Amino acid sequence: MKKLAIPFLLGLAAAAALPSHAAAPAAKPTVFDRKAYSIDHKKFVLPNGLTLLVHTDHSVPVVGVNMWYHVGSRNEKRGKTGFAHLFEHFFFNGSENYPHGFREAMDDLGANNRNGTTNTDRTNFFEDVPVSALERTLFLESDRMGFLGNYISKEMLERERGVVSNEKRQGENQPYGRVRMEISAKMYPYSHPYSWSTIGYMEDLQAASLEDIKEWYRTYYGPNNAVISLAGDITPERAYELVSKYFGAIPPGPPLPRTEKWIPQLDRNIRDEMEDHVPQVRIYRSWHVSSWRDDDTQRLNLLAGVLAGSKSARLDKRLVYEKGLATSVSAGVNDAELSGTFTMTATVKQGADPMEVEREMERVLAELLEKGPTEAELKRVKTSDLAGFARSVERLGGMGGRSDVLAESETFGGKPDAYLDRLELFAKSTPADVKLAANRWLRGNHYTMTVRPSAKLAATKSTIDRKQLPALGDAPDVKFPALQRGQLKNGLKVVLLERHTAPIVNVSLAVDAGAASDTAAKAGAASLALDLLDKGTKTRDAFALSDALEN
Repeated sequence: MKKLAIPFLLGLAAAAALPSHAAAPAAKPTVFDRKAYSIDHKKFVLPNGLTLLVHTDHSVPVVGVNMWYHVGSRNEKRGKTGFAHLFEHFFFNGSENYPHGFREAMDDLGANNRNGTTNTDRTNFFEDVPVSALERTLFLESDRMGFLGNYISKEMLERERGVVSNEKRQGENQPYGRVRMEISAKMYPYSHPYSWSTIGYMEDLQAASLEDIKEWYRTYYGPNNAVISLAGDITPERAYELVSKYFGAIPPGPPLPRTEKWIPQLDRNIRDEMEDHVPQVRIYRSWHVSSWRDDDTQRLNLLAGVLAGSKSARLDKRLVYEKGLATSVSAGVNDAELSGTFTMTATVKQGADPMEVEREMERVLAELLEKGPTEAELKRVKTSDLAGFARSVERLGGMGGRSDVLAESETFGGKPDAYLDRLELFAKSTPADVKLAANRWLRGNHYTMTVRPSAKLAATKSTIDRKQLPALGDAPDVKFPALQRGQLKNGLKVVLLERHTAPIVNVSLAVDAGAASDTAAKAGAASLALDLLDKGTKTRDAFALSDALEN
């Protein structure tokens, strides 16, 4: 990965790091260096419609394999839900030419960071494999794509129905585990594909026939509905050779009509309540907002960072630190392909009035809609999120790695570098841009769900023998960067470890003073001093110090 423009990051941090009494310099237009964030790649489209993306990085002999199918629960219909998620399970059971477990096959190849996931809009499978195992991995992925239908049996269907049912029970039995399903069912029209959960309804899966399942496979898992993204120790020429060899003869599936956008509108504010096995009352407030491709989605992501996620974010500061009404808050955008939702949550502190918490949430949002965010707030959020992206793409594969970013961009944005457009819009958005987007979407009708603790709580039955300690695995072979040592004139010793895989510097200061330095008369002095370090200095109060550290 190419280095990030460090002066740009420092520029974002500068205004927020000023002491609270200092005047901020006049705002300058944000400069976004696309090249700094660019993931070099080559794109190929095979004659059968399969899209291949290749990013070359020879730093380690590993290739991140990311397989995206443009199918999710949005492609289902009432009465036949849960098929997309069910097929995620089928894909791990083997295929016609390899009738063995795929997870076990990946373990035998030394794969890492392997999994599969399904959401409303896509199904993906990913694994990081040694370059020596890449050809076999591509064979296995292609066999799942082209030779799974005839391998699916009634026995497999019955087994996976049971696995999915258990997975659904596990999810719903977690604290707040039923909330998202309830909110989706109430916010979206009955005919909208986001109105049911990705895991689907168990009665639909129980009613599904073997032919129903096979028809779903034939329709949605063809090469013309897929993107394979490879990142790592592979050249574009070799990647194209291997992918053509194993995927090229798979016939395309039928052409698929696709709804590009479907953003519902609530005709009134909706209030709802439910009880669940939860420790505290939690309030959710949601709006329908723009979809993945829309520019406003990035502006709303900025707004969410202004509202929550930092000590000095507005909801955190007001509800958690100043008023003491909540133990935690959050705000975020679910930027799905057809439409998105913007949600604020607050977990109510024991003894606090939930209605007062809700009123404070409304006041904070109203102030933000009226005046908009400040330039310093946006700089904080931009710095934090862009650094998070840089950390994510340090990885080759997995969720958020380079191969995943390219595959998502191609699938949802129609081009591998669509993520750059989103990042640039995010980085260049002004307070006026964010205010306009917020008022466009968050002045509309909203949905509010209050989740209260249920009266009965019980522990689950233990399935392990507590008398038997789990076995320890083999110690890993870890290689660390070489230590470089120096000493300043004031005696401060400096140790430097260089690793240039990401444009980030991590700094740690260790002081030779701890509890052992305390006297008997002043036990705890070291711990107290440590606790006071982030509570303010002569030039910054606690909130300014928090901003400076985050920037």
